[in-house]
Amino acid sequence: MEQQIYYDVAIYCRLSRDDDMHGESSSILTQKAMLSKYVQDQNWRIVDYYVDDGISGTTYERPDFKRMIRDIEEGKINLVITKDLSRLGRDYIQTGYYTEIYFSEKNVRYIALNDGIDTINNDNDIAPFKNILNEMYAKDISRKVKSAYKIKAARGDHHGAYAPFGYKKHPEIKGKILIDDESAEVIRLIFNLASQGYGASRIRTELTKRKILTPSAYLNKLNPKYYAKEFMNAKPEKYYSWSMNAVQRILENEIYIGNVTHYKEISVSYKSKRRQPQPKDKWVTVEGSHEPLIDKEIWDIVQDKAERRVNFGASHEPNIFARIARCADCGWSMGLTPKQIDFKTKKRTERRYLQCSTNRVYGKTRCTLHNTNYQKLCEMVLEDIKAFSKLALEDSDGLLLRLTESSDKKKLKELEQTKKELAKTKQRLNDLELLLQRLFEQNVSGKMSDYNYSVMFKKYQEEQETQRLKEKELKKRIEANSQSFDNAAKWIELIKQYGNIQKLDVTIVNELIEKILIHEAKKENGKRTQKIEIYYRFIGKASD
Repeated sequence: MEQQIYYDVAIYCRLSRDDDMHGESSSILTQKAMLSKYVQDQNWRIVDYYVDDGISGTTYERPDFKRMIRDIEEGKINLVITKDLSRLGRDYIQTGYYTEIYFSEKNVRYIALNDGIDTINNDNDIAPFKNILNEMYAKDISRKVKSAYKIKAARGDHHGAYAPFGYKKHPEIKGKILIDDESAEVIRLIFNLASQGYGASRIRTELTKRKILTPSAYLNKLNPKYYAKEFMNAKPEKYYSWSMNAVQRILENEIYIGNVTHYKEISVSYKSKRRQPQPKDKWVTVEGSHEPLIDKEIWDIVQDKAERRVNFGASHEPNIFARIARCADCGWSMGLTPKQIDFKTKKRTERRYLQCSTNRVYGKTRCTLHNTNYQKLCEMVLEDIKAFSKLALEDSDGLLLRLTESSDKKKLKELEQTKKELAKTKQRLNDLELLLQRLFEQNVSGKMSDYNYSVMFKKYQEEQETQRLKEKELKKRIEANSQSFDNAAKWIELIKQYGNIQKLDVTIVNELIEKILIHEAKKENGKRTQKIEIYYRFIGKASD
């Protein structure tokens, strides 16, 4: 008699077009109803419904598909069913991988109901051809969409889920936009401030101070489904937290003088959602496609001022601590300011500062300034490297002892604890091997039913896998602890080369230093103090 197999079923449904309905589409409901009836007729158990509504079949980056795969990996599912093969996917290589390899390796049966495909049978030769036809269909749809988009771009139609900040979609004519009076006032304010000489940073501060809604907050106010996650349980200040980037994007956008620009970026492939920027000569701009918000005269003044700022910034020396110097509080990199103006003489000096990028972009609502004198930091780091280089050349053994001694006791204690954990894990793995062997013997001798054997075997096998992963991680930790002495010796040999260094450059900084943490300055008894921590490669902090 053939053994009855009990199936735990995943019902997977997908639809790749947008719906007018607020909830799931009727097509999804139809798929659910059809597949549920079939599963119930077979007396199988439905584990869950996995639904990706509005997501293309050319990508497998789908939330519920990935959730289904996780459940397969956890052993919750041994059968997947879809209405047809195209619901699973339209990329014939990836779809073929799942139907021909992945499901088989995981002992998962797959059924495409309307296509008559069932992997329990060996007569699915038509499946690869269906996969190719499904992909050809997706490619043809992509080509038609691109052709339609090209026509719309030539007409100057706006393309997007919502209108740019300052405008609203035309209620009757698709692709056309109208001025939105409320948000348009904010756009005019931004351009007026910029024409008076305000930079993006000052404009951002002014907008935040006046408690003007950001573009995303304004959209969320009009329709709570936009940016719902971003503003869920958000603090009040989040709604007015303008960034420099948001201001700069507005000041550079020709949409506000009545022009529409398309093809700034294009998709890499119809199979991928990733987009890549296009050079300016590939852009398509249609002038006068809608009513402008900003006079051309104000636009030209703003662009001229922005151009002068860019040219001035380009003449400065690069920041040798880029991506190395970081804010000690928020972790963002420290940006380098232009040369500062002396307020008495009104002339530019050589003085420049490193400033927290979060503060620069969002202002003090997110993080404080953390500024430090750039030249003084260069001098401090240079002296630190020269001092350690001198020690390495004169007494490398003493330096090695100094670098390893401070953390040896703590590391030794951690190492002993890790070794004890590893011994326990190995013992448990041995115990599990014996338990699995005994289970097998009891099942063969008839002392344990097949059902109980299957349940217990699965339980012990899952624990065995967990313990193996733990064993691997513990071995890595032991190895990392053992390498600390070798790393210190390696660093000493490296820093010996810099005994006669006279000036820092970006190559030296990146070769020797992992990161520099800049803390907020404090004033004590009228004196400014600031904590700066240097973390070297291989060894971390070498001194306090």
